Amino acid sequence: MLEKLPFDLSSLPQPAYLVGGWVRDRLLDRNTRHLDLDLVMPSGAVETASSLARSHRAGFVLLDKERQIARVVFADATVDFAQQVGSTLEEDLGRRDFCMNAIAVNCQDLSLRKISKTASIPPDLLIDPFDGYTDLQAKLVRMVAPENLLDDPLRVLRAYRQAAQLDFTIEPQTQAALKHAATGLSRVAAERVRTELCYLLAIANGAKWFELAVRDRILVDWLPAEKLNLARLSQIETAIASLIEPYPQLADFFATELSSDRSVRVVAKLAALAHFATTLEPLGLSRIEQRWIVGLLRYLPQFLQFLSLSSASISAKEQYQLFDKTLEFFPALAALALASGALLTAVQPWLERWLDPNDAIAHPAVLIGGDDLITALKIPASPAIGELLTAIRLAQVEGIVRDREAAIFYARVLYEQQVR
Repeated sequence: MLEKLPFDLSSLPQPAYLVGGWVRDRLLDRNTRHLDLDLVMPSGAVETASSLARSHRAGFVLLDKERQIARVVFADATVDFAQQVGSTLEEDLGRRDFCMNAIAVNCQDLSLRKISKTASIPPDLLIDPFDGYTDLQAKLVRMVAPENLLDDPLRVLRAYRQAAQLDFTIEPQTQAALKHAATGLSRVAAERVRTELCYLLAIANGAKWFELAVRDRILVDWLPAEKLNLARLSQIETAIASLIEPYPQLADFFATELSSDRSVRVVAKLAALAHFATTLEPLGLSRIEQRWIVGLLRYLPQFLQFLSLSSASISAKEQYQLFDKTLEFFPALAALALASGALLTAVQPWLERWLDPNDAIAHPAVLIGGDDLITALKIPASPAIGELLTAIRLAQVEGIVRDREAAIFYARVLYEQQVR
């Protein structure tokens, strides 16, 4: 509830205005998990934020000294304070991206009405010089001005992302301006582009809007269309859902964060998007994301080939070797296979092996370790130890080795053959 914030909005120096996403979402009766407020003040924004943080023992971050922007972080809320740009609030709002985000409310008026976090805002409280409220009712993303898009080309990607989030359409003149402003995206830092694209892909219908951005040549400088597999991307969300329905425990797997706030689901979509892992290099993904994507795209052809064969024609050794290389990301590989046209009935036996921690092929028990081999065979540590352990696991999968004693014996025979 807004009135349950650890400070009273009416206690802020006046005037102070709530703007942007929170106002938009309340007008849409759209709930969010975390309370994020954006406040604009004609003066003293940073000083007000600093004083508020001190008095309430909250976190304080100076985001931009030159532009006088600061953040106060509470346990269940984040509040950004920004100095008004221009001599009037209307001038400040006129420099924003889209009309639906250029609506303000006076904090004093809002506090007097006791508006809750989840309640809508009465239209008579709105300061709306660009008629953004009408756009919200029409479900329309409309620019404030073309030059605002040119000033920060990342706003081009935000248009597609917010249209996806809100299930809006982009107004035709705005779409034309987005195409023109997209040429400036080549100058935007990779981190900002990556974050915005991953936000888009995290949305359930994000693939549709991603495809539209590609068709509009918005991403030509980052992800050229000829290097993308849009057909597979269009199917990956359905593929993931078709896995989670019979195996609900996979919901946690796909929700797991791999890097920053990017989940396995997003990384699977990135892998679905690209023909080759090198296509995504301009985005500067983290090492773990790169490793997953390289592995997914490397082993997908082999997995698809196996799925086209009868299970009897694939040896236990071949199955084990595929699991050994893909174990950490196997459900994502299964989703990519489905998005590539494989049948769920073909994928399920493999997935059930992965889900069973006692499966002898996907998860063979560890019978012996490297130190055990060094002691039992009286041999020095060397790369040969790893080779012997691999050989033991393969023999174990094939039923040749079943216990620790047999593993040591098998390793001794192999080692003696090697040193002869």
